[in-house]
Amino acid sequence: MAKLYRRAELAQIALDAYLHAEGAARRWGDSAPPCDVVDLMTDLLLLAKDRGHDPGSVISKVQQHLKSKSRERC
Repeated sequence: MAKLYRRAELAQIALDAYLHAEGAARRWGDSAPPCDVVDLMTDLLLLAKDRGHDPGSVISKVQQHLKSKSRERC
């Protein structure tokens, strides 16, 4: 299983690709403003809904995974 820092790196790559595809010129150094993360997560939930998944259930599962992963040691 990937270490937490590697997961964060992968998330940054996904966010960068999303912003690039969106045509956003937002660049904030090494960190993304919360609104960019929220926009990506919202669009991922819209994708899940479009594919027949309940966004609320997806969020619940994400919360469970986040609790579990935050207990991992790097």
